[in-house]
Amino acid sequence: MRHMSAARPPEGARTAAEGAPASLLTVTGLGKSFGAVKAVDGIGFTLAAGELLALIGPNGAGKSTTFNMINGQLSADTGSIMLDGQPLRGRRPRQIFRLGVGRTFQIAETFASLTVLENVQMALLAHEQRLFSFWRKAADHRRDAALALLDQVGLQPQADRPCHALAYGDIKRVELAMALAHDPRLLLMDEPTAGMAPKERNALMALTRQLVRGRSMAVLFTEHSMDVVFAHADRMIVLARGRLIAEGKPLALREHPEVQRVYFGTGKTFERQAASEPGTSGIPGAGAAASAGAPGEVLLQATGLHAWYGAAQILYDLDLYVRRGEVVALMGRNGAGKSTTLKALMGLLARRSGQIRFMGQDLSRSAPQAAARLGLGYVPEDRRVFTDLTVLENLEVGRQPERRWPDGTAAPAWTPERLFALFPNLGAMPHRPGGRISGGEQQMLTVARTLMGNPLLLLLDEPSEGVAPVIVEQMARMILELKAQGVSILLSEQNMHFAELVSDRAYVLEKGQIRYQASMAELAANEEVRLSCLGV
Repeated sequence: MRHMSAARPPEGARTAAEGAPASLLTVTGLGKSFGAVKAVDGIGFTLAAGELLALIGPNGAGKSTTFNMINGQLSADTGSIMLDGQPLRGRRPRQIFRLGVGRTFQIAETFASLTVLENVQMALLAHEQRLFSFWRKAADHRRDAALALLDQVGLQPQADRPCHALAYGDIKRVELAMALAHDPRLLLMDEPTAGMAPKERNALMALTRQLVRGRSMAVLFTEHSMDVVFAHADRMIVLARGRLIAEGKPLALREHPEVQRVYFGTGKTFERQAASEPGTSGIPGAGAAASAGAPGEVLLQATGLHAWYGAAQILYDLDLYVRRGEVVALMGRNGAGKSTTLKALMGLLARRSGQIRFMGQDLSRSAPQAAARLGLGYVPEDRRVFTDLTVLENLEVGRQPERRWPDGTAAPAWTPERLFALFPNLGAMPHRPGGRISGGEQQMLTVARTLMGNPLLLLLDEPSEGVAPVIVEQMARMILELKAQGVSILLSEQNMHFAELVSDRAYVLEKGQIRYQASMAELAANEEVRLSCLGV
């Protein structure tokens, strides 16, 4: 196993005077189609040892398809993939793994019930093809080597803790240590910082850079957090609709006109007044509703809310409320209880206690469908679309009658045409099955399907997670325009900038309890709370 060494420079660290480093990975003319759709269309690039290369692009650009072809999970239609002169195309994932290609995933893949040390020992056993050896205890296998790997990722002091007890950022470090156990020459990292706070994101990528340099590995990673890309990538390549549209140094591509148009968006901060501009996204009557302005009566209120997953209590005595026409953010680190709060309010947990009232009705013991019929909409984080139904059919599943506010005025009404104006990606593929669109497009479809129910209050779980900056802009505009019509939104979010942009108030959760509540402006100005509870 290779270890970090300060004595010799890594292969990828040679200067231009010494000549460009030899390519470890060479991709040429790579293509993949799904029916008539060209997911990847003749792309090519190189990657040298000791280099971090970012693969970015809008949702549906072909990033995951490219990853899956390199890793062998998909077979390419055209082109070649060469790892240090050896062809990868046509090989199975296990064969590619044996050649030195490792992978981490957007959702960390660890054994939650095993300790940190045992997870790494399992990875070492898999690397040595000894998972089914009966001659010695697995707990004794390569303990020193596993501890050395944990030391490299800064987790040796937590070696004996079970993975389920770790913070999410530490779980990502465990997954990195497991990937390093296979001694990869090439590491594919799929959105490695997804779900992490900014401080955790940069710490993980700084560690990755250190390991890449010390081990002379190469890393190809996808990422939507541009602060990570600009701070840590040596180069980046940009895909759009399956084609490579730009390649170069990250800071140089920041001003690239086509990259700005398809991926970064305007980069401008929306002003709250933007919600009063009619017709900006196809939402009917945006900015014209009499309810725009100061929030009105309380629509949703929870008092003494407790919630459990099985025997494990997650929420403790939460009190919160949302007024008509108000956007409220639930903030907190990963695992703080934000998503659980939304599920408890919607009635999706088998065990909860306390009182929940919506539109004057007691929902404390109601099923989710009762809440939905009253106008409470829920957008989950995990993109639950019907994969066999088309985009249009998914939207029709969510259709509910038009609604009115208690004073008799019409509430916002949605149609597929108006939703396609808001999400042009979906408008370009109305007849494509939900299982054949990208993860980010599935997230858009989940939001759109919920809006087809004409909700009066929307529970939004991490809407900015895992989508391109240009789509984040669309999400922000959607929220501001819904607010202008009097629709309320309770938003679970880790992106401080996004939450500050759209929210009126905030609740900060830590370990299932509300630790702080104030206006969004007050939270943004409170550095102590941001650092201690949010890591920003």
